[in-house]
Amino acid sequence: MELNPGEARFEADVDRWVPVPMAFPAPDWATPAAWAAGVVADLAPFWQLSELQRADLEHTALVVASTAPPLAGAIARFWHLPVEPDVSRVVHAYAEPAEPDWTEQIESWATDGYEGAVFQRSEELTSSVFARLVRTAALWPIPGDEQGAAAAVLRVLGELDGTIVVIEILDMDIRVAARLFDPAVELAESVRFGPRAA
Repeated sequence: MELNPGEARFEADVDRWVPVPMAFPAPDWATPAAWAAGVVADLAPFWQLSELQRADLEHTALVVASTAPPLAGAIARFWHLPVEPDVSRVVHAYAEPAEPDWTEQIESWATDGYEGAVFQRSEELTSSVFARLVRTAALWPIPGDEQGAAAAVLRVLGELDGTIVVIEILDMDIRVAARLFDPAVELAESVRFGPRAA
């Protein structure tokens, strides 16, 4: 069972994370192009962008909105595009039922969906939201790549009320991915379940 987008939401830091619709048409945006234009219009007051820079940002936003998640079942995605310049990447959120012994199977959670991925390490974190919060790092050899390239699969996994919430960072540069680890923890901690308060 996967949660529907309406069953879980993230109260993400708006100065760091831009929510990206999972599909179009979306409630506020008919097309990826309309969303991309809206994002640039919202961000323009914070940055002094030339016309060329605005066009480049809008093109990047369009690519972000038009790219499918790496794994099926994502319930949300966010573009890390902070007002203060930093790494710009997209992360995905997933949610699945927790098995009773999920913490004993953290290796399988760390690499789930990426055949051949090699589990590297896990670290348990203190959480104000989750009963358990763990972040994991794995390496995934890119299938068919003759040069032996591997992507970093970094995940923040939290257990709450029988559900595992996963924030996933997938990147070819582990140094870039690692810079998103702390922001991804903050994003995970912003999850809320149930109906939105009136």
